Amino acid sequence: MKKMSVLLIMALVVGGLAVAQPGPGAWGPQNRPVPPAFAQPQGELVKVDGTLSLINGRIGLKSGGKTYYVPMLGRYAGFIEGLKEGAYVKLEGYEFPYPIAPEYSMLRVTKLTVGGKDYDFSQLAYGYRHPGGMMGRRW
Repeated sequence: MKKMSVLLIMALVVGGLAVAQPGPGAWGPQNRPVPPAFAQPQGELVKVDGTLSLINGRIGLKSGGKTYYVPMLGRYAGFIEGLKEGAYVKLEGYEFPYPIAPEYSMLRVTKLTVGGKDYDFSQLAYGYRHPGGMMGRRW
């Protein structure tokens, strides 16, 4: 009777472990289409030049009557010589609307020219932000 009880308990434990395994699709999107609410917006390619300044506490520049926020440049301010407030820069990248303030635009930089030197940012993962949560998911 004791052996039978132990075997029954072991069978239940093994059965429970087998049922508790994650099924298909538990480890990521697996090439499913991204819902429209989470899709990456497509920006238009622009070339702007101007003087870097702090605009509402963010790095940006004014060019051609428009104001662009350039958030990714803050990561390189201490590493690229001459990249500081008041520096004249030429930027090439993708313009995106800034949802909080429609009068401003965000610029995802792919090419930066400062002090006569060119810097290529086109190979960065997402251009201006980290890849997201675990396993690259964007929550």
